[in-house]
Amino acid sequence: MAAGQCLCGAIRYRVHAPLRDAVICHCVDCRRWHGSSPAMVAAPRESVEIIGDEPAWYTEDDKPRRGFCGRCGSSLFWDAPERPSLTIAAGTLDTPTGLRTEARIFTAHAGDYELIPDDGLPQHPYQAPPDIVATP
Repeated sequence: MAAGQCLCGAIRYRVHAPLRDAVICHCVDCRRWHGSSPAMVAAPRESVEIIGDEPAWYTEDDKPRRGFCGRCGSSLFWDAPERPSLTIAAGTLDTPTGLRTEARIFTAHAGDYELIPDDGLPQHPYQAPPDIVATP
């Protein structure tokens, strides 16, 4: 079972299912939301148990919503309601996680200050393949 929390601990969560390995997203929205290109994992929505405060949600028309702590501001979740999975910011997980990074997505949108390493990971310049975004 995986677990994690926001910076102040007001929101804790437990995941009662295996997590998808991390995907690093370089899209503009994620970089602005996290302050950098985040590593994100995912699990079936019904397997995520929120403990403590409920997340606050930021939404825009026709875009997935983003969950954060209303006290400390930590970015926690990315949620596309039409998908069966909830995406979780890997940096909020308690360690050790046993996870690895499996791909980089939206690399064509990376900031000009970012160096995308040639580390052998699959790189998807303009979009994420469905098998990377959705939970298997």
